[in-house]
Amino acid sequence: MERSDVSGMAGGSMSMQVAKPVLFVTTTLGTGGAEQMLLKILQRLDRNQFSPVVVSLLDEGTVGEKIGELGIPVVCLRMDSLLRILMAPFALARLIRQYRFELIQGWMYHGNLLAWFGRLLANSRASLGFGIRQSLYGLARERLNTRWVIRANSWLSRWARGCVFNSQFSLDTHKEFGFCGRSMTVIPNGFDLKEFAPCAEKRLTVRTSLGLENSLVIGMVARFHPIKAHHDFLQAAAIVHQHKPKAKFVLVGTGVTERNEQLMTWIADLGLTGSVQLLGERSDIADLNNAFDVACLASRAEAFPNAVGESMACGVPCVVTHVGECAEIVGRTGRVVEAGRPDLLAGALLELLNMTLAERHVLGRAARERVIDRFDMDHIAHQYEKCFREFISETKEDEKRG
Repeated sequence: MERSDVSGMAGGSMSMQVAKPVLFVTTTLGTGGAEQMLLKILQRLDRNQFSPVVVSLLDEGTVGEKIGELGIPVVCLRMDSLLRILMAPFALARLIRQYRFELIQGWMYHGNLLAWFGRLLANSRASLGFGIRQSLYGLARERLNTRWVIRANSWLSRWARGCVFNSQFSLDTHKEFGFCGRSMTVIPNGFDLKEFAPCAEKRLTVRTSLGLENSLVIGMVARFHPIKAHHDFLQAAAIVHQHKPKAKFVLVGTGVTERNEQLMTWIADLGLTGSVQLLGERSDIADLNNAFDVACLASRAEAFPNAVGESMACGVPCVVTHVGECAEIVGRTGRVVEAGRPDLLAGALLELLNMTLAERHVLGRAARERVIDRFDMDHIAHQYEKCFREFISETKEDEKRG
């Protein structure tokens, strides 16, 4: 176990602190949406109320580095071998005993499981929360080991003070599967409205750098994974290309590069060579969104996709599939179509592309206003703080009642 300096939290110094020590146990600290959401919460967490520590089951990743820059200790269990997997619960239990956390908050399925196990081994009375960051479309889509972890989450959820979901759809699908925390709460993802905002300068710079100055640009930000349905998107792109030969399609995300033989084959077979740019994983997502005329998400499964809200915050109208919370995010500011229907996806894209620039701007402004009203990250962070306070106080009340 690798540990940052957490001195000043243990022993006698604890009694001098007003802030409540809180432990977040997360599966990973990579570049995914769940990890980014944890970072955004920690960036805004009131440090006068809460003193956080983060445990990653794997390594520090890119998000872990940013969390460390906030002065928050990050502990990496590096569970990449059988021995480390077996030892991880005991290492976590030592940490819990040493620092007397008042709340242990799991983050994603594997993080929830280890949070429960470490708390048990430590014989801790800390409040326990589960964080669920995806929708559950049945176990068939999950890897074998993940299926067992989800089953364990469901069974153990009855001992959690509460389960926090990022969408109502996620709560409903997990409840049907047997999740039954004493509190079942929905707190949607939030977006940084300063980082993700319309910017004409960024639009010009990015479009110039990509050679897209005079093109209609459709963008999709999604890692390469079957549920993200890149093939559906490319089939829709081929239909759009027939009607709009000068349209360009920009794909961004982990695994979305020219080294991806499957993607390159699809692009060639669909006659899209020269019309699609594969940018891979990027850190300038806000800049790239500003270059899009329309953003798209073709997914066949989602919970609460950050990519959609980020595009909307940049004033870009979106075409999405009716999965997870996508329809609720977009509302009437874009178009929502049935998943797995490239023809419908293409029709919705063409509808927006056939609008005038002014008409698309009206939709884009409405999209940003919707994010401001519903998904401002500062407001979302306050909801998490309220939830954490309730978890802790309710657990203490239970202790008083014996």
